[in-house]
Amino acid sequence: EIEIEKRWEFIKEQYQNRVYSSDKMDNVHSTYNPLNPEFLYIKPERWASLLSKRDIYSISALQAFPGQKVKNFKVHTGRNFAPERQQKSGILFKEIGLHIRKKLLQGPVIIATYSLGSRDRIRGMLNDNGLQEIKLIDDFTAVSKTQSVLALAVLPIENGFESADLTVISEQDILGDRLIRSSRKIKKPLSAITDLNVLSLGDYVVHIEHGLGKYVGLDSIETLGVCREYLNLEYDGGDKLLIPVENLEVLTKYGQDTGVLDRLGSSSWQGKKARLKKRLLVVAEKLIGLAAERALKSGAVFRPPDIIWDEFCSRFPYQETDDQINAINDVLGDLESGTPMDRLICGDVGFGKTEVALRAAFVVGMAGKQVAMVVPTTLLCRQHFQTFCERFRGLPIKIAQLSRFVTNSRITQIKKEIRAGQLDIIVGTHALLSDSVDFFDLGLVIIDEEQHFGVMHKEKLKNL
Repeated sequence: EIEIEKRWEFIKEQYQNRVYSSDKMDNVHSTYNPLNPEFLYIKPERWASLLSKRDIYSISALQAFPGQKVKNFKVHTGRNFAPERQQKSGILFKEIGLHIRKKLLQGPVIIATYSLGSRDRIRGMLNDNGLQEIKLIDDFTAVSKTQSVLALAVLPIENGFESADLTVISEQDILGDRLIRSSRKIKKPLSAITDLNVLSLGDYVVHIEHGLGKYVGLDSIETLGVCREYLNLEYDGGDKLLIPVENLEVLTKYGQDTGVLDRLGSSSWQGKKARLKKRLLVVAEKLIGLAAERALKSGAVFRPPDIIWDEFCSRFPYQETDDQINAINDVLGDLESGTPMDRLICGDVGFGKTEVALRAAFVVGMAGKQVAMVVPTTLLCRQHFQTFCERFRGLPIKIAQLSRFVTNSRITQIKKEIRAGQLDIIVGTHALLSDSVDFFDLGLVIIDEEQHFGVMHKEKLKNL
């Protein structure tokens, strides 16, 4: 019932957001009219009435509570070969072979792999250990429970299971958690040109001494009986400059497709460099001053609680990637340093940035400080609020959301609780940046999708 209520609230919120967006549309003749969800979905009250007249079964691997109506499917968790993996004697596939032969006396055995490649590798290792008759199948329906057959299939199963007449072994049961390997290539910064192939006719290039010119071709010139190749650069007024191919490093590619060419022999390029150097010195001075000021400031030292930290991390339902672990460790290092943190976490959608934020919020929140998470939209606010509530369930952390979908009376109450220090984590939209929001003891600010916030919003965050 709780999940049904949550879903109904989410649907209503989506509807209200669409109504709000429709009202704000400039095109008054728009035919987009959101339909009230009551015309599309069964309301929770009606749903509860329908369920009250039916038997409800909940499939779970946990033991039933006393008094619950239980239908036992007689399926239990399969064998995990972790002990054999730890041994260096190489008995893993020998033990797997013995286990498979034993289970084949009861019925079919299916080994579920992650991919076609891993299926072929496991098949080869099984062949090497005396299991030659292996059937390749697409799904469970390809084998009958009356057949004593060993089958391999690509199936999305993390852990195996067993019943009286079927045994399923997963690749993870055999080889352990999948190793997440990175195949990305490290890109070199775009600086000096080292390969002539990167240049095309008409490209703009910058000579370290003569400034912006245009590459117009490659010329071969014979001097004292030796033929050498030169890059032909065109400058303002049609002047030409020839650069030996072996001196490519004096050129860099220009960052735009068009530009104002410099004049050879003039002081314009040197003047540009001189002015830029002055601007760089001013900017560098400000940056160094700001960095020094921040470095001299001392802040609270936050460390993860010893026991409950591992329990909180284990609630994350996925395997952390290498980059994700690095980002989490970097953030924890910032929190333990005792100096102000200013860190940007970059990653594509679904790459796990929210988990980094959750763990940082946990460390700061459990230390008694307040955490503010600022998001650009109400739907994102709702999503993060639900995620935080789920992950912090059962912990002494009080969480609230602040957006336009919260009633005025509730907003007033939330602001009072923020001011009194009765709220630990607050997820909110721009409303969280209002002057009427006064934090009791703010320890961490998390900004999601910071590029959606304007200059004034960021200045407000700096003041916080």
